[in-house]
Amino acid sequence: MEIKASPEMLFDLSQDYSKRLAWDPFPESYRFLNGTQPAKGLQLEIVAKNGFSMTVEYVSYKRPFVVAIKMVRGPWAFAKFAGSWTFQQISPDSSKVTFKYNIIGAPSWLRYIVTPVINFVFGRSAERRLSALKHYAEAIQ
Repeated sequence: MEIKASPEMLFDLSQDYSKRLAWDPFPESYRFLNGTQPAKGLQLEIVAKNGFSMTVEYVSYKRPFVVAIKMVRGPWAFAKFAGSWTFQQISPDSSKVTFKYNIIGAPSWLRYIVTPVINFVFGRSAERRLSALKHYAEAIQ
């Protein structure tokens, strides 16, 4: 999604948990488990507004280009989860932000039914999150 802001501003906004709840429609709360600032190796517990919780670990943190996480512990329906935000400047005053994720459903005997449903629901959530980031970032500029 194209957003009228610099990659640095968008990266920082996406990783500033003191502001994240103001714009991100997905989470109910965040809790740092082994630190106070996002960085490679940091673990974070996320409780979604739907009640599901997940503990993730940062596997990449390269400001202002990319941040990536993987699930350490999560809901029963997720065997594996990984996600990344990437930020690319496309003009002097705008950037392209991409949110990618990879989800494998569980349990294994239901995987081929559960995974497409999870991906559909999470894909819609990712679109709403990107739109919310765009609206918030462009409003505060």
